[in-house]
Amino acid sequence: MYADRKVYGQTKNPRIFIVVTSTYVRTFQVLYLTGVMHSLMLVPYDLVWIVGEAGGVSNEKASLIAKPSLKIIHVGFNQRMPNSWEERHKLESKMRLRALRSIREKKSDGIVMFAGDSNMFSMELFDEIQNVKWFGAVSVGMLTHSVNTDEMADRKKDEKENPRMPIQCPACNASDMLAGWHTFKTLPFVGKSAVYIDDRATVLPKKLEWSGFVLNSRLLWKDSSDKSEWIKDIDMLNGDIESPLGLVNDPSVVEPLGNCDRQVLLWWLRVEARADSKFPPIWIIDPPLEITVSSKRTPWRDAPPELPANEKPTMGIQDPIVKHSTKRTSRSKHRSKRKPEPKTDTQVSTRHSEQN
Repeated sequence: MYADRKVYGQTKNPRIFIVVTSTYVRTFQVLYLTGVMHSLMLVPYDLVWIVGEAGGVSNEKASLIAKPSLKIIHVGFNQRMPNSWEERHKLESKMRLRALRSIREKKSDGIVMFAGDSNMFSMELFDEIQNVKWFGAVSVGMLTHSVNTDEMADRKKDEKENPRMPIQCPACNASDMLAGWHTFKTLPFVGKSAVYIDDRATVLPKKLEWSGFVLNSRLLWKDSSDKSEWIKDIDMLNGDIESPLGLVNDPSVVEPLGNCDRQVLLWWLRVEARADSKFPPIWIIDPPLEITVSSKRTPWRDAPPELPANEKPTMGIQDPIVKHSTKRTSRSKHRSKRKPEPKTDTQVSTRHSEQN
């Protein structure tokens, strides 16, 4: 059964991963960051995790993501995250561009991937994107969320055109070359999508999510001989770009990965609590719970409870307790049997005289 299991991390001459994540303080931040962090800890390659946090670096998040097995660069962004989804997407793009500029200044060499703090990964993804040469794209499964049950009947009619789990991925021709893009269709959600974080409506992705793209960090270097003309200078970008395709002059150079649109190795999820949610970001039990059961005993009874009077066995049914005691009696008799002691000559003669 285990012979066919794929072993990840077998790529020859692997490159380092430079993972870029933008985050901000909210109810589900710890939940999301913990999932991404543990996924990255399982990656069988060397990686650097750049975490940009809106509103500045918080000590709680610094202590959360500080793991010995991960090399982490925690960067604060002075601007606070706005409450509208449109403005939020713009600020996240600016945070990612700042991380790219930092990679260029340090001339970090590796594969840059954009990991959203709510993404879920397959370990096979990290093997697949090792194959990128310059600028690649992978398929992303979109796990959209809606809390309004009244829309379920209307959405069933649109399932053929807009499935419940749509996929963002490159569209390929017969030669597996890039021919276009499969994107999330927002038309069925016109007037029903969330505008603010506390809206009771479906949270929709942008046209193309950043998490579906990877690139060679050498494209960002100013004095690199490998830099192509089809990549833009990130200093000329103001940060208001909708997707990573805004980084390139010619989108047709994007390399489809993951068998084009046949393999989904990454999932996008954007479920958020209300802006006025009172749930704490970190749960702490204070004061500690009291110990009510001794460690030497269990909280269960030593003997089973007695049956009610109306449920006791009838006369025609043998009581298992009596049967058990009978077995014990038979064993006690068996154990009480002893080998008779040999009689002496004096005892034999005395008995013979009494008979006479």
